[in-house]
Amino acid sequence: MSKRENFPDQRKYSTFSPVSTTVGSAKAGPPAAEPAAAPSSLERATDILICLGYGINSATEIATYCDYSISTVHRLLQNLADLNWVIQDDTSHKYFLGPLVNRLSANIATVHQYLILHAMKEMSRISNITEETVILGALEQLHYIKLHDIPSPHNLRIIEASDRLKGQYLGATAKVLLSQLDDKDLKPLLKHIRNEAVTPDSVTDNAVILEQILEIRRKGYFVSYGERIKGAACVSVPVKNYFCPVSLYIVGPEDRIKPRLEKCIKELVSSASVISEDIAGAFNGQGGRG
Repeated sequence: MSKRENFPDQRKYSTFSPVSTTVGSAKAGPPAAEPAAAPSSLERATDILICLGYGINSATEIATYCDYSISTVHRLLQNLADLNWVIQDDTSHKYFLGPLVNRLSANIATVHQYLILHAMKEMSRISNITEETVILGALEQLHYIKLHDIPSPHNLRIIEASDRLKGQYLGATAKVLLSQLDDKDLKPLLKHIRNEAVTPDSVTDNAVILEQILEIRRKGYFVSYGERIKGAACVSVPVKNYFCPVSLYIVGPEDRIKPRLEKCIKELVSSASVISEDIAGAFNGQGGRG
């Protein structure tokens, strides 16, 4: 059996002919299955790069995982190395993603430009409604990155000194991002999280954090007060259908957000749903909303 099912996000290369009938026969014959169409060199090379991204680094392992011949894998690895997509370690003879991959992914804004473009309209809408700072953030390799923000028009607004959480998983946004991880990734991570309180309201107990994550999965949003910045409130919702966890959220003074909390939640959930629907076509092979 082919092992291409190890890449659930990739296309399946099997086709079947429609039901055929035999001329002069009263009964239609059973559908005749045609041989699966062989993947192209580009598709095979894509699978190899995905393997390297998952830490499958030897030609033999790649051939086994993808169900390709070892000669095909060696040939494609050499072609990819010639183009700087991969590099080979002279000592271990293992292959790794090359400098071209790093160059293409070095600019965060470029890597996530598709998502940002599809989110900007809804972010502007939320900004106009709430008049609070609106932010689009993501979790990449367990590190938080801020992708785009629209600052509040008020003179009194929340500004964070850094885009990164510095290994801390505090506040609504961090927990919304963690809630999108699979349990097999989430549970080991929670065992190693060592949050340190930065305000009196910081939640650092991993058991409580897990309860909050389960609550986010049920409700579809989370609100935190003063966990990272004293006197600040954050309302965060997940954006789905992307290749890494994404959150859309607002931050502002607690006394401004609390009286309008229900409306803020409603509008954020609505905008996140629109963004999720718009980007879905790029990652599941279907057309977007246009």
